[in-house]
Parts: sequence; structure tokens; C-alpha cells
Amino acid sequence: MRITVDQQDDNHEVQRPTDWPIQVDESTDVSDLSILLVIARYLNVNELEENLLLCYPLTKRCTGEDIFNAIQDYFCENEIDWAKCCGVYTDGGKSMSGCYKGLRGRIKIVVPHVTQSHCCIHRQSLAAKPLPESLKEILNQSVKVVNFIKANSTVTSER
Repeated sequence: MRITVDQQDDNHEVQRPTDWPIQVDESTDVSDLSILLVIARYLNVNELEENLLLCYPLTKRCTGEDIFNAIQDYFCENEIDWAKCCGVYTDGGKSMSGCYKGLRGRIKIVVPHVTQSHCCIHRQSLAAKPLPESLKEILNQSVKVVNFIKANSTVTSER
């Protein structure tokens, strides 16, 4: 199962001549399923747009190679050119940030000019950790609702 948002429009924008960075996150949802998220940012008529490019469950181990292969497969299927990727933003986990076996190292082999940095998604996550219990409960309920909707939309589309 692979979920994309506005796939045709987003892929068209990513194929434009401008360079674009990606933010990559691998995390575990409330049902202990590892999810890979790839978000692309690009200019569209002088406005910066950010779109979810890929949301993919990782059923294997979550090594840098597994993560890279999932993104590589998606890019190949949708004819997205790695050479236009100017930046990769991830968390500090070994599978993401390793310079040899991590995602960043594997991308650096394909796109030597790519810049790398700690992702703002993770900075926001770190800032949100000291949330009061009442806000954490609201956040947890929101995640459950999103997962419920996602699970039901998958069942509906398989019929």
C-alpha cells in the first residue's frame, strides 16, 4: 500500500526545472506500524509550496537502505529526477543520518551536490515534547482519528 496526496499535481511540480528539497521521516504510529513520510518543497509561480509526496508503510527493517529503496522506487515509478533534489532533511537517527549506510549517505552517492540538515519537523517535535497532558491527549486522539480514517479509506478502495 502506498499513499500519495495529489500525486499527479505534485509530481508535475517536482519535475519543473527548479531545485527542491525533501524532508524525510520514519516513525512508528500508535499501532506500531513504521511509516515513511517524504515531503517536498518547491516554488510554484513564486510561492513556496509544501506537499506530502509519499506516505509508505515500512514492513521490513528500517535501515537506511530500506528507506532509500522505498524512495528510489517511488521516484522511478513517477519519473522524478534525483538530480533536482537540492536538500535532504532528516532526524538524527542512524538509519537516516549515517554517512555510509544511512539514507543521507546513500542519497549523497546519487546526488553528490545535495545539502543535508536536521529537519524542522523534528525540531517541532522536540519542542512539543514538554506539552501539558491535556494537549498530549488531544494530539493522541487526533492521531487515532487520522489512522481510523486512513484504515477505512483503504478498506473502501480495495472493494
